[in-house]
Amino acid sequence: MTGDGGGRGRGRGRHVAGALLLVATAQVLVVEEVVASAWEVVPYSRANHYVSDLGLAECAELTGRTVCSPRHALMNAAFVVHGLLVAAAAVLLRNLLPPRARPWVLAALLAHATGVVWVGLVPGSLAEPVGGLPRYVVHNVGSVLAVVGGNVAALAAGASLLRRHRVWAVTSLVLAGLGAAATVLDVVDVDVGLGVGGSQRATMYPAVVWLVLTGGALLGAVVAAGRRPVR
Repeated sequence: MTGDGGGRGRGRGRHVAGALLLVATAQVLVVEEVVASAWEVVPYSRANHYVSDLGLAECAELTGRTVCSPRHALMNAAFVVHGLLVAAAAVLLRNLLPPRARPWVLAALLAHATGVVWVGLVPGSLAEPVGGLPRYVVHNVGSVLAVVGGNVAALAAGASLLRRHRVWAVTSLVLAGLGAAATVLDVVDVDVGLGVGGSQRATMYPAVVWLVLTGGALLGAVVAAGRRPVR
């Protein structure tokens, strides 16, 4: 942070707000649990059902699974909220990134945010054209943006701050690597025993965990900085 007095206070306020928004992205995982627990026709399986199945408005017999999500609107709203939280946090925290890495990390974060909002606004299935081929295609474009954007953001941010914040940066790179590896395995259809739902989550969850951990780390850093005596 730079500047004195009011400028420093405003900068700290932006960083606290951005960090809180990142921590709040955990809401999508909480809502997922709530929506999954409401399934009655069949129990929801994290191994055999996709995350997208939670947002489907239709009840349907799909390939190898039955889908009927009574709280689909709540899940889709959580996707939209997640994207808005990430976009707002990226804007508030952008000056914490090194200038050379800033546009890349921001672009990746905004791609992730756009993709997740997209998924919420155009609910569908990753495997079958539920609701028609156009909706299926548009939904999957959003999914790709969400997964690739999130993992690239963690990779670029971690690499750019490796010397200054080693523990956080290494954690970021590990999570990005896990997400990227899972994505490659998913694309080439390699079954590692997680099921279709588990394999999909392995591509997505590392980015969400990274966002929440980054928010927590930033809050800790801001609090620690506030306790230091001003010289």
